[in-house]
Amino acid sequence: MIDFFNQYSSGIFALLGALGGGVISFYASWMLKKRDFSLRLWDKLLDKRIKAHENVLSIALEMRVMVSWGNFEDNGDVARAPQVLMSKEVFEQWFTKFTQLTLEGSTWLTTETKRELNFVQDYLVTLHQNLSGVPSDKYLLIGKIIRQDFAELSGRLEKKTFYFFSKGINQLKLNDLDDWHKYERSETEKRLNKTALIEKWQSIKKLVEDDNKS
Repeated sequence: MIDFFNQYSSGIFALLGALGGGVISFYASWMLKKRDFSLRLWDKLLDKRIKAHENVLSIALEMRVMVSWGNFEDNGDVARAPQVLMSKEVFEQWFTKFTQLTLEGSTWLTTETKRELNFVQDYLVTLHQNLSGVPSDKYLLIGKIIRQDFAELSGRLEKKTFYFFSKGINQLKLNDLDDWHKYERSETEKRLNKTALIEKWQSIKKLVEDDNKS
């Protein structure tokens, strides 16, 4: 056996070297293919994440657009209201769009963006319920009173979304779906109760009723 090894040692080492090189080459090739597959898969997931956050940003910007109808407020400023509250039909269409975009992309949003979006949804659901018996031609009047709500909600939503584009977009991982997707109930109620919609709703109802009588 020793004589055999001595006689063919160079061939044995050459064979072992070739096998070792083949194994290393195969492993390196497999790792590169695995990495390439992971990157291509992440590219697809990243496209979904970017699209979902772009949709949220679009919603935030739409909430910020104001319209004027020629009236003036007590301080002399031109009266303005959110464009999405121009009429009942406009609001219903936009609210439907908001709901669809929220459902389509919620899986791919960061937890922080998702929580803020869900708070906006809670606000809009409350607004939608309160407007159920209000004539369409009074929507702008109400919009004038609650326009600051829309501006603040839009700003916070935009800030959460931009954080993803500035920080989260470079993180090769998805958010944990087990993370709670809403703010604590106490925080949600506290924030809702501070909005003009809740604080001034009784005054808004009276204003609408008085306007109907005039």
